[in-house]
Amino acid sequence: MRASWHALHAELTRSASTLRFQRRFEALQAEAPGLARFSDPADLFDRLHAPGGDGIARNALLRALVGARSGHEAAVTLLLLALWPGLDTVHRRLASRFRHDPDQLTSEIAGRLVQGILGLDLTRVTWVAATLIRNVERDIRRSLRRDGLAQSGCVALAEPDRPPSALGLPQGLDADVAAGILIDRLHPLLGADAPLIVAVAVQGARQHEAAGRFGCTLEAARKRYQRALARLRNE
Repeated sequence: MRASWHALHAELTRSASTLRFQRRFEALQAEAPGLARFSDPADLFDRLHAPGGDGIARNALLRALVGARSGHEAAVTLLLLALWPGLDTVHRRLASRFRHDPDQLTSEIAGRLVQGILGLDLTRVTWVAATLIRNVERDIRRSLRRDGLAQSGCVALAEPDRPPSALGLPQGLDADVAAGILIDRLHPLLGADAPLIVAVAVQGARQHEAAGRFGCTLEAARKRYQRALARLRNE
């Protein structure tokens, strides 16, 4: 059932490993200095897919790729592969709805992601992976309901924004994607303190680690964290 999905990943991976793509990658690096330190696409993916690490740094790399999308087709391919772990989770959640045509699900996810990449407004979005992956799943579910394909007997199609999760997030999300969604939800209330409180309270970072990550002193990080907690308690 996942044959076409795996085949797409294999083809994208093969394409990104060719000499021709390497030249495109080097041309992309010339316009996106944040990518210059990576020797090839595989080096970039090692950084993006490494367990743990700095979600803010990963997001900066994704933003650089989105920023270069219009002049470089390679940027779209790189984003597809960079976001693959999160997309794979979406595929697994939706697969039961496409038993009649699994190839359609592959086309839906890839097509909607490319559309999302090309239309993404970086001035209105902070967390690239969270926004793109969440929108892909949301739009496919809406399409299923619209087309009447979500009727599968007694099993209801759950909204991705209302899952059975303590934090109100879909099950199985990539950690960085989940953090990005939480930050987006908290931003209207906490503003610039939202990433700090998610880093400490959800991701388990120590306050001195968060201080270094966000470029402030330990004392400033403590004050910002306490201020954010107070706002949450008052809600």
